[in-house]
Amino acid sequence: MESTDLEKSLFPTGHQVFDRIVYFRHGMTVLVTDETFSEAKTFLRTLLKNHQQSLVELVSTRYPQTDPKQVPVPIEALQDLSINVNQKRRAEKNRIFIHSYLPELLIRHNGDEVLKLLEMWQKDVANSGNLEFYLLPRNTFADFERKAKAIVDAAIEIQVIKENNQFLYYFTPIRSCSPAHHLKNIRYEIKEDQLLIEWEGAMLDRFPADLITMEKIREKLEKDEDRIVLKMGNINPVNFNVEDYVLLTSLDNLPLSTVKLLYPDRLPDLLDKITQWILAGILKTEEAESSKYYPRRNQLKLKNKLLLRAPTSIALMLVSLSRGFLGKRVRTVPLDAHLAVLEAMKNVVELIASERPELRREVKQATRYFGEQSARKTALEHIMRLEGTPYTVFQLEHVPSLIALSLKVGWDLDVMFISKSRESWFFEVKKCHLCEGITDREPFCDKFVSSVVSGVLSVCLKRRFECFEVSCKAMGHKSCSFKAYKI
Repeated sequence: MESTDLEKSLFPTGHQVFDRIVYFRHGMTVLVTDETFSEAKTFLRTLLKNHQQSLVELVSTRYPQTDPKQVPVPIEALQDLSINVNQKRRAEKNRIFIHSYLPELLIRHNGDEVLKLLEMWQKDVANSGNLEFYLLPRNTFADFERKAKAIVDAAIEIQVIKENNQFLYYFTPIRSCSPAHHLKNIRYEIKEDQLLIEWEGAMLDRFPADLITMEKIREKLEKDEDRIVLKMGNINPVNFNVEDYVLLTSLDNLPLSTVKLLYPDRLPDLLDKITQWILAGILKTEEAESSKYYPRRNQLKLKNKLLLRAPTSIALMLVSLSRGFLGKRVRTVPLDAHLAVLEAMKNVVELIASERPELRREVKQATRYFGEQSARKTALEHIMRLEGTPYTVFQLEHVPSLIALSLKVGWDLDVMFISKSRESWFFEVKKCHLCEGITDREPFCDKFVSSVVSGVLSVCLKRRFECFEVSCKAMGHKSCSFKAYKI
């Protein structure tokens, strides 16, 4: 198996409940922190008991080897350690390595130098196809721990809490896990060499035989897509990143067939995410009447070809007609009201950003994501009205006209194309009024213009497109310019 395939393939532990929560993969590194530098090792040994033949624990040469699975490595010099460990990786691929020497290594060496070593190892681990764990007592090397979490592929925190004179054990997955369990404390017990994990109030090591699987869900989604409506379950927004939360809320009450039309450019990944959310109870499905059948057509209608092939000024004039070519009055966004709402949001964000510095970034992301969702829905509505079917695919030659028409309709903006290639377009907004009177350190118009362009092009051409602002008058540049391109 090639290393690129290994990086993408799952590494199941064999524990049904854990594998439903955490997704280990070949070529992955995981930082595991615990209370007393003993719980993590016991947890992993029990979890991976079906992989004993593949498991190797790397320990310091100063550490007394009490288990044949323990292999000593030199830690006196980082270079010697790196050479020794990489030799073992090359000799024993697709194995499980548990690095138990990290505390002693950090006492001997500068933490930043050890971080550089771990970062350098990321590629080596990916090429080997190993699943490798770094063990560390929590909060003992706090600065190193915080930085290491940003380097590794995933992390697991193990906690021990005393309640009613008994000790309760929890693990908390960070990244590479079900969205419903990210940063959640999940209780576990180890009894008679069995790892029991709490699932819906019960302590389990395996699921009942009739439990639904991801494969069954995916099969049902593909079979009954025209009769399935997605419904959002009871969720806590703090368990999601901004992009996932915006996506999830946009799926609520949508027929699955409509979801596929809104996101034709990211369908495989989106269906995987929907499947995981259904499995975790984040999304639910309801049956409805079969959606209307629409013909598949590769060619645009004649009037729409004429519209897109006409000079931009004529096409814009036709779009501006109250009841003309499109058969419906076209309205532009009430910009003053929109900017007033944004200004109010900005004031609220500034008020509480001192406690949550990341809030500014999240609000900016949310504004762009919501803009793209809105553009996708509007584009689909226009395609349906113009073509009578949502399945018509536009061509690359139509991109300039689609950009010009969308920005005129959406934001009353006129554009001029500076350069074009087969898969990228560089354009400038004439007399941009979006950032008029505004001063900013970052491109201000990006969240308005780029979101519309990305959403419209992706829906119309059924491929993924991106757009970003190259220059902005709010930053002191002479004009607001953008680049759109096909991924």
